[in-house]
Amino acid sequence: MTIKNISFATILAGVSTFGHLFAVRAQESDVALAHVKYELVHIDDTNFRDNPRREDMMLYIGRRSAMYNSFTLASTLEKMKKEMESRQRADAAKAGAANGPSQSRFFVSSPNVSNETLYLFPQENNAFLTNRLGASTYIIPQEYPQIDWQIGDDVKEIGGYTCQQAIGTFGGREYTVWFAPELPFPYGPWKLNGLPGLILEAEDSRKEVIFRYAGFDKQGSGGIEIALPSDAATTTAKEFAKAKAAFDKNPMANALRNIEAPAGANVERKIVLKDQHGRELSPEEFNAMREMAMKAGKMKHPNNPLELHGDR
Repeated sequence: MTIKNISFATILAGVSTFGHLFAVRAQESDVALAHVKYELVHIDDTNFRDNPRREDMMLYIGRRSAMYNSFTLASTLEKMKKEMESRQRADAAKAGAANGPSQSRFFVSSPNVSNETLYLFPQENNAFLTNRLGASTYIIPQEYPQIDWQIGDDVKEIGGYTCQQAIGTFGGREYTVWFAPELPFPYGPWKLNGLPGLILEAEDSRKEVIFRYAGFDKQGSGGIEIALPSDAATTTAKEFAKAKAAFDKNPMANALRNIEAPAGANVERKIVLKDQHGRELSPEEFNAMREMAMKAGKMKHPNNPLELHGDR
């Protein structure tokens, strides 16, 4: 079998090391005590500086850990779930039958929606990233982000909180951030962390990455659980990149792989394509729009990741 015939699932099989697996299993679950919302503005393609990626992100803060992911994704999935349930009820009523057992699983692939979730466990000095390829979730161990912050004298008010300025370098970028000492959490948006107070806003020196504060609130009872997914395989960033490249060669077919359901469950396997206005597209319409965008030079090819790894 040549490497060209190896599927994305096969590439990831068996790459977990004992050390990584032990670290993943050693993380105890936590419950969010509070959350902070950010608006991310990221020039992900330097050829389209006037069309940055915009996404709402959420940081969940627990007693021993933190979890950071896309609020835009969560909102989109919730909307899709409600639409599916409404359609199933209508179909069942039309057929004069009870709405039988169903299992709905949704996956979103969009240039402005991230499927990544970042977990930080500062006491153990562990960090993990989870990401998806179709129906499969993978855990990618990370180095815990260490930042040498220089705290300045400047202060300003953000959202009713008095914030101090700090400057630090991470991932090939120099960030100016504003943190609130009265919110005693050593976290912030994404991997920005390690200050004596919650980071509410951040901006890199090139103005290519901006995190804007969009609200802070305490979680009520029954808060969001902060825990690594139990059904995910552990891999490396390098192997995941290989798998993603294989997946992207035929994403519509690969997206429906590895979807299992219990016996008797009503499972609908379907790819729903929508434009930026939420209008559902046929595969033919989607491909035509994609080809037109490519010919017109309007198709983005992200070349400016959040973490530059010193390549600029």
